[in-house]
Amino acid sequence: MLLLWAGLAACGASTATPPADHPRPPADRAELDRFVADEDRFLLVLAAADPRIAARTGKSPSEEALRRAALGALLAEDTTAAVEGNRTDVLSFEVRAHSLEGAAKLLASWRIPPSDPEGTLQPGLELELMGRMLASEKVRLKDERDLPRSAGQLLRGIASAWHAASDPKALAERDGWLSSRLAQIAQSLSPKSLTLVERDDLDDAIDPLERIVTDAMPKSQAALVKLRLAVQNMETGETGPDRWPAVAERLTTDSGSRLSAETLLALLGTQTKALEQEIGQLVGVKVTDDEFARAAGLLVAEPAECHPPQPIASRVRALASPSERSFRCALLGRVIAAKTADDELDVLVAMHTATVVGAWAVVLARGADRSALPLAAPKPLAFMAPDVEARLLRLAMTRPVMALEHALAVEWLMRRGLAQASLRAQAWQSYGDAPLDVIERELHPEPRPRNALRETHGH
Repeated sequence: MLLLWAGLAACGASTATPPADHPRPPADRAELDRFVADEDRFLLVLAAADPRIAARTGKSPSEEALRRAALGALLAEDTTAAVEGNRTDVLSFEVRAHSLEGAAKLLASWRIPPSDPEGTLQPGLELELMGRMLASEKVRLKDERDLPRSAGQLLRGIASAWHAASDPKALAERDGWLSSRLAQIAQSLSPKSLTLVERDDLDDAIDPLERIVTDAMPKSQAALVKLRLAVQNMETGETGPDRWPAVAERLTTDSGSRLSAETLLALLGTQTKALEQEIGQLVGVKVTDDEFARAAGLLVAEPAECHPPQPIASRVRALASPSERSFRCALLGRVIAAKTADDELDVLVAMHTATVVGAWAVVLARGADRSALPLAAPKPLAFMAPDVEARLLRLAMTRPVMALEHALAVEWLMRRGLAQASLRAQAWQSYGDAPLDVIERELHPEPRPRNALRETHGH
């Protein structure tokens, strides 16, 4: 288990600025206020160009911020930019790139973090977390430029950021915008550009938009039908390319891991065995088909907003988790709430399944097909129903970074076994959202000393 964190420790310096080791100026409240204002601007610049980031902040960007994002597109002569209502959409790649450049300039102006007179904000850590967020969004943008492979994720992004429009003029403009984006995705499809699993995932990603688009948007309805037919009729490839370098790059920015595919597979194999031992220690419980269905449901559920249970000073840690880390929120809550053997079985089966799917993601990202999984990856606890297996395969193949984030989160929670998992989950939940190597470095939850008198008499 410690092998993972040896790799993480080796890569920390290359992905972020260390929070300490800088000469600190005297405490200056005005300088700290300027830093906080720049941190807010940093998040605002990113949110104005990507509605998914705006959703994470819980705030709508101002009209001024949206105008600046649109102006950036004009200055960049971006012919791909499109506006959904009063904001650019997730397929406006150059607008997003321009916003990342602006955020980078704000970050670069703070080479030395300010002092914190009250000792609550940790400016050095905030700078590090902003840098990690910026690096992650840059790699996300690079990945999402790769149509049609990224089309499912982009369609989900459009659906998740959707807001209703009732004004006829606004509705007509939105109809024109969405229909053109759907046509763009349809045009990106070519024979064998997707595997069968990837094609099925894209087909599924159309569903949320079909529920949103009404008869008042006839162009978009027609474009959805054309896209659906194009997806269903396209010729698929037998296997995808070896995408491990791209997956590894995302994993480095998002979790800090620089482990090779082979080392990750070995780690996940060890982890499944440890989870099986924990399950074997539960008395009077049995793994059933329903258990697997619940585990799969937790893994592939649509991301839900996840904030720390209480306010925290950090702007970045208080953000809702990105989609790759959304599983953590549900998992932490279930680990903390587990009281009975059946509750614990639910959690352990979900953890085991997440670990198996993480191993699948490694194998598939290396360019193998599903026939390689029984030999190359750990085995599920029992037979999976075909529909359950199909959902998990889509997760592993089309969102490998998410699948691996799930598995690595399980490893951290279970580092000291199920007995300490709740304690670690509570510490993580209270800390807020952060890359996994930052969680590993910052959190060292320890059990409280046992108090025999209090335990005996209930005082």
